[in-house]
Amino acid sequence: MRGLSLSAVLAVSSVISGVRSQFQNLPIHNVIRAPDQFINDTGLTDLVGWDPYSFFIKEKRIFLHAGEFHGWRLPSISLWKDIMQKTKASGLNSISMYVHWHLTNPKKGVIDLEGINDLQPFFDAAKAEGLWVIARPGPYINSETTAGGIPGHVLTIPGDTPWNLYNGVLRSNATSFHDSWQDYFNAVIPIIAKNQITQGGPIIMVQVENEYYNGAGQNEYVEELRQSMLRMGIVVPTSVNDPGMFQNLVDSANIYGIDAYPVSFNCSNPTFWRDIPTAWRTYHKSVTPSIPFFFPEFQGGGIDRWGSTGGYEGCRQLTNPNFQRIYNHHLWANGVTAIAYYMFYGGTSWGQIPHSSSYTSYDWGAAVRESRALSEKYDEVKLQALFLRSFPDMRMTDWIGEDNTTVTGVSTTHLRNPVTGSSFYITRHVNTSTWDVLSFDLTVGMSGARLPVVLPGRDGLITVADLPFGKGQNIVYSTTNLLSTFNFDGEDTLVVYGTVGMTYQMAFTFDAQPKVTVTGPTKKNKAAAFTFSVASGMTSIHMRTAKQSLTVLLADYKAATKFWMPTIAAEEGGDFKEFEDMNATTPFLISGPYLVRKAVVEDSTLALTGDLEGAATTLMVFGTNRVKSVSWNGARVAGAKRNSLGAIEATLTGPSGRTVDSINQGLPNLMKAKWKYADSLPEIKETFDESGMVLADHTETTSKFPPYYGGPWVLYADDYGFHGGNLVWRGTFEHSANADAPTAVNISVSGGQFFAASAWLNEHYLGDSYTSLPTNNESWPVTPDMLREGKNYVTVLQDHMGHNLAGQLVCCTPGGRQRDVQQPKGIQGYYLEGRKEDEQFTKWMLAGNLGGEDFPDKTRKILNEGGLYAERMGWHLPGFDDSAWESRTPFKGLDRPGVGFFRTTFKLNLPADHDILLSIVFDSQPANYRAQLYVNGWQMGKRVANVGPQDSFVVQEGILNYHGENTVAVSLWSLGRSAGDLRIPSLKLVATGIYRGGVGAVAVNNPGWDSLRGV
Repeated sequence: MRGLSLSAVLAVSSVISGVRSQFQNLPIHNVIRAPDQFINDTGLTDLVGWDPYSFFIKEKRIFLHAGEFHGWRLPSISLWKDIMQKTKASGLNSISMYVHWHLTNPKKGVIDLEGINDLQPFFDAAKAEGLWVIARPGPYINSETTAGGIPGHVLTIPGDTPWNLYNGVLRSNATSFHDSWQDYFNAVIPIIAKNQITQGGPIIMVQVENEYYNGAGQNEYVEELRQSMLRMGIVVPTSVNDPGMFQNLVDSANIYGIDAYPVSFNCSNPTFWRDIPTAWRTYHKSVTPSIPFFFPEFQGGGIDRWGSTGGYEGCRQLTNPNFQRIYNHHLWANGVTAIAYYMFYGGTSWGQIPHSSSYTSYDWGAAVRESRALSEKYDEVKLQALFLRSFPDMRMTDWIGEDNTTVTGVSTTHLRNPVTGSSFYITRHVNTSTWDVLSFDLTVGMSGARLPVVLPGRDGLITVADLPFGKGQNIVYSTTNLLSTFNFDGEDTLVVYGTVGMTYQMAFTFDAQPKVTVTGPTKKNKAAAFTFSVASGMTSIHMRTAKQSLTVLLADYKAATKFWMPTIAAEEGGDFKEFEDMNATTPFLISGPYLVRKAVVEDSTLALTGDLEGAATTLMVFGTNRVKSVSWNGARVAGAKRNSLGAIEATLTGPSGRTVDSINQGLPNLMKAKWKYADSLPEIKETFDESGMVLADHTETTSKFPPYYGGPWVLYADDYGFHGGNLVWRGTFEHSANADAPTAVNISVSGGQFFAASAWLNEHYLGDSYTSLPTNNESWPVTPDMLREGKNYVTVLQDHMGHNLAGQLVCCTPGGRQRDVQQPKGIQGYYLEGRKEDEQFTKWMLAGNLGGEDFPDKTRKILNEGGLYAERMGWHLPGFDDSAWESRTPFKGLDRPGVGFFRTTFKLNLPADHDILLSIVFDSQPANYRAQLYVNGWQMGKRVANVGPQDSFVVQEGILNYHGENTVAVSLWSLGRSAGDLRIPSLKLVATGIYRGGVGAVAVNNPGWDSLRGV
């Protein structure tokens, strides 16, 4: 173990006695909030309070540190626990979450709170891990989900308003919209209310609406929502989130916050960063100085879009650990003490969940990947969160000054705690994009020490001074990174880390000259002020006088990322014994494992649960000597002994010799699997039975967007109860020798950005339509050989890419609302060119998801299926009998443009007590086809091969049955005639990670064909 290279003693006194003695026994939580903060709502609980510095929970000051996670984006409910445990292990203390209105209220008067819509298991999982919850029920949530969560049946309510230009009557106090959210709120808000902190639950705040603006009917609407919440028992603070520094809805809730994504979302150019915002503190002080500075959404990654060349790894690079250090530290420099990272775990926008610009993955470049693997960003979040959790002085600071002139290109903010006098100097580049390494001196603290510091390129650092910790200890100054502190059998231990090769300085207050013992490469030093250069590994520096002792544990950055400080639940504490902010403690420092999920002290044994990767892991446990042994995942750890650092050390066995490569070798080979095939576009045939389709006979619409031309029927899918997925339109017209032959079929289709459409006249392929715009017009030529005597049929297949988001000025066409949330999906114009007005279509039929709003699959919900014939027939479901189908693979594909459906089954028997991450990967070659991936009935991916970028689709355990039979089905919609458009070149089941551990048994709930389609 290497770590410390001590050099010359600094010319700073090692004994600064009596400094801040008047503050050292005054704990932060005794600074009580001002009573005048409880304004507007006399029924507000006193269990959650605030003052201008920060929030309080049960009168203890906290740094509200949250990660965003949506349960409905992880449809394997057993794995919610996994994300909760990873959130808690990172050092965060809260979860922020949206509720999805559309999933919960799929039809007017119908409420579904079962399965993935059940809020109680989510709240229970958060409470079990000791995480507070910020509930965000909307009704509108944005979240890159179709229509921002507004149900399809609400999008069709009538009305338009000049004062709510981009929403019509949506998100206003109009009676029709007011009535639309009553069922939803009446179902969801009481569940939130009964899970508030006052009822022993984890909810400490409830957000009203989401990212909205001031306006006539809009402010009143938000007040209606808030009053509705209060009537149904909400007594924790209500909040609003302004989408920026716009002073929207400032007085509409108890807590006002702003959302910020300072480097935006250009994941295709991840090295470009915008400048740091300079107006945050000024804005806060001028608008809401009496409440904590709160960012309900701060950039935890980025959203990627159709056609991107960056993908989510580009988003992760855009918001990498350097970004986290610069911009998160900048938040602290501006006095922010409440943050929710959007996203912390993004998950999957399976089925029809995405809005029109986003694809299936919702990875977001977040700290926890879509697969649930931890990224390097998770490591940085953990380092920052443990620091904020361990040094409460940061929860209450005054801005002393900003120096951006002394050192060219460098800005340093000085914060000081008004009670303890501790100082924090937050330094970063003025130009965040520079890679220049700058060296300069910084004068800090009461000692006036002038310290040489080095600021790496694209990075930030924090220097502290006069900082109390532990039982009477004091840091005079430190340029190294502080991680945490804990008590080791009555002795305080300070954990710090730095970059290998860089030099740092530290000094401590002692009552006398301490004796210093270094366990590491250098053995001699007699001062409490010293300079050191970081080497790999860990070093212990022990300082002792007759009355005082202190250990500094120094690690390099990589070693520090392997540190964990799990909470130990209090023996007393009732509902909140797992909450570190309340009753739980963190007396152990664990080093080594991939993940430490939980820790429990059982007599003299520390029982740890967690995950391991690789063949072997060196486990080190720093903590009380009263712990004599360690167990890991229920098994006693053999060979554990105390090492030279004083830690219990042992070797843990990883995934039993299994690797990602060995798992992949044992997975089913989908290229060699037995596939069955059937045509999934029988609608183009003359003999097709239309009884399973819906007659599209509406002659009026409530839509703000009138049809362009044609008629008399309005062909808008939402008007017929179909709100997502593929749509199949079948138009009929008569032809005879006495009638004019049509020269072209003219169709205007609306499907959302990057949608596509294909058209057939009888069984003749007319062609495809593709555009990045949400609407496109096509005039497909008709030749005489395509026509027949009597009835002729025009079949149009289109995809519904999801509705756009509401309330945003995103329209890009002159005078238009072409990307409005309520823009119809369907056919906005239809006409047979070359024929008279009275010789047009005589009928239109429509097919969407089976049953529309009366869908049969209550497990996978309304947004899982589309309107392909295969979907309506349930061919994607487990248990469907495909024995009579043709044997054909998707790699051979189709003979001509159309839609084919392919199925295969296979069994898995993966090792228990392991968390194995799997994906299904399509060939990345561009082509003019679209495919949907169904796994055991769940639509887990849309591959759009001519747009991209996504070709790999995460499939979680629980969707895949790891210990039984699985059904994988693929719809192949070939839009082009070339060989590459007619087939999927390859499809593979791939392991991307394997960890010994996991959350235990994962439930499988995949209803099959017999229960959902069988007679």
